[in-house]
Amino acid sequence: MMFKVPTAFMYGQLIRSVQADIKTHTGREVLPGSLDGFTYQKKWANGMTGKLTITHAIANERYAYELDTNRDHYQVDYQLRDLGDHKTMLHYTETIEGKTAKGKANNRTAGFLLNWQRKHRFKKMSRQMAAQYFS
Repeated sequence: MMFKVPTAFMYGQLIRSVQADIKTHTGREVLPGSLDGFTYQKKWANGMTGKLTITHAIANERYAYELDTNRDHYQVDYQLRDLGDHKTMLHYTETIEGKTAKGKANNRTAGFLLNWQRKHRFKKMSRQMAAQYFS
């Protein structure tokens, strides 16, 4: 997706969101330069827990993490490219691997609808982040 905002702004929005999530789940404040390799436990409202490890935090270029839950292993990657003239290309990928045969089957069955929903949420979140540049 292309956004009419500087790459540094878009990356900053993403990292502030990450820092807020870390503070919510750990009570700790982590500087952007300390994010690469940072691991913490995350808990959702439905009671599910997981271990999140930030695998890449390269300023204005890339943010990626892996998340392990009892059921699945997630890999999420945000790659940013500066297009000049205050424009940014944001490429997002997400993979989910079930840990059991049942989990893999469930992921395949629900994959189409969930992938559409995730893509929709990602686009909405990205547009909201970019809109803050103009407010």
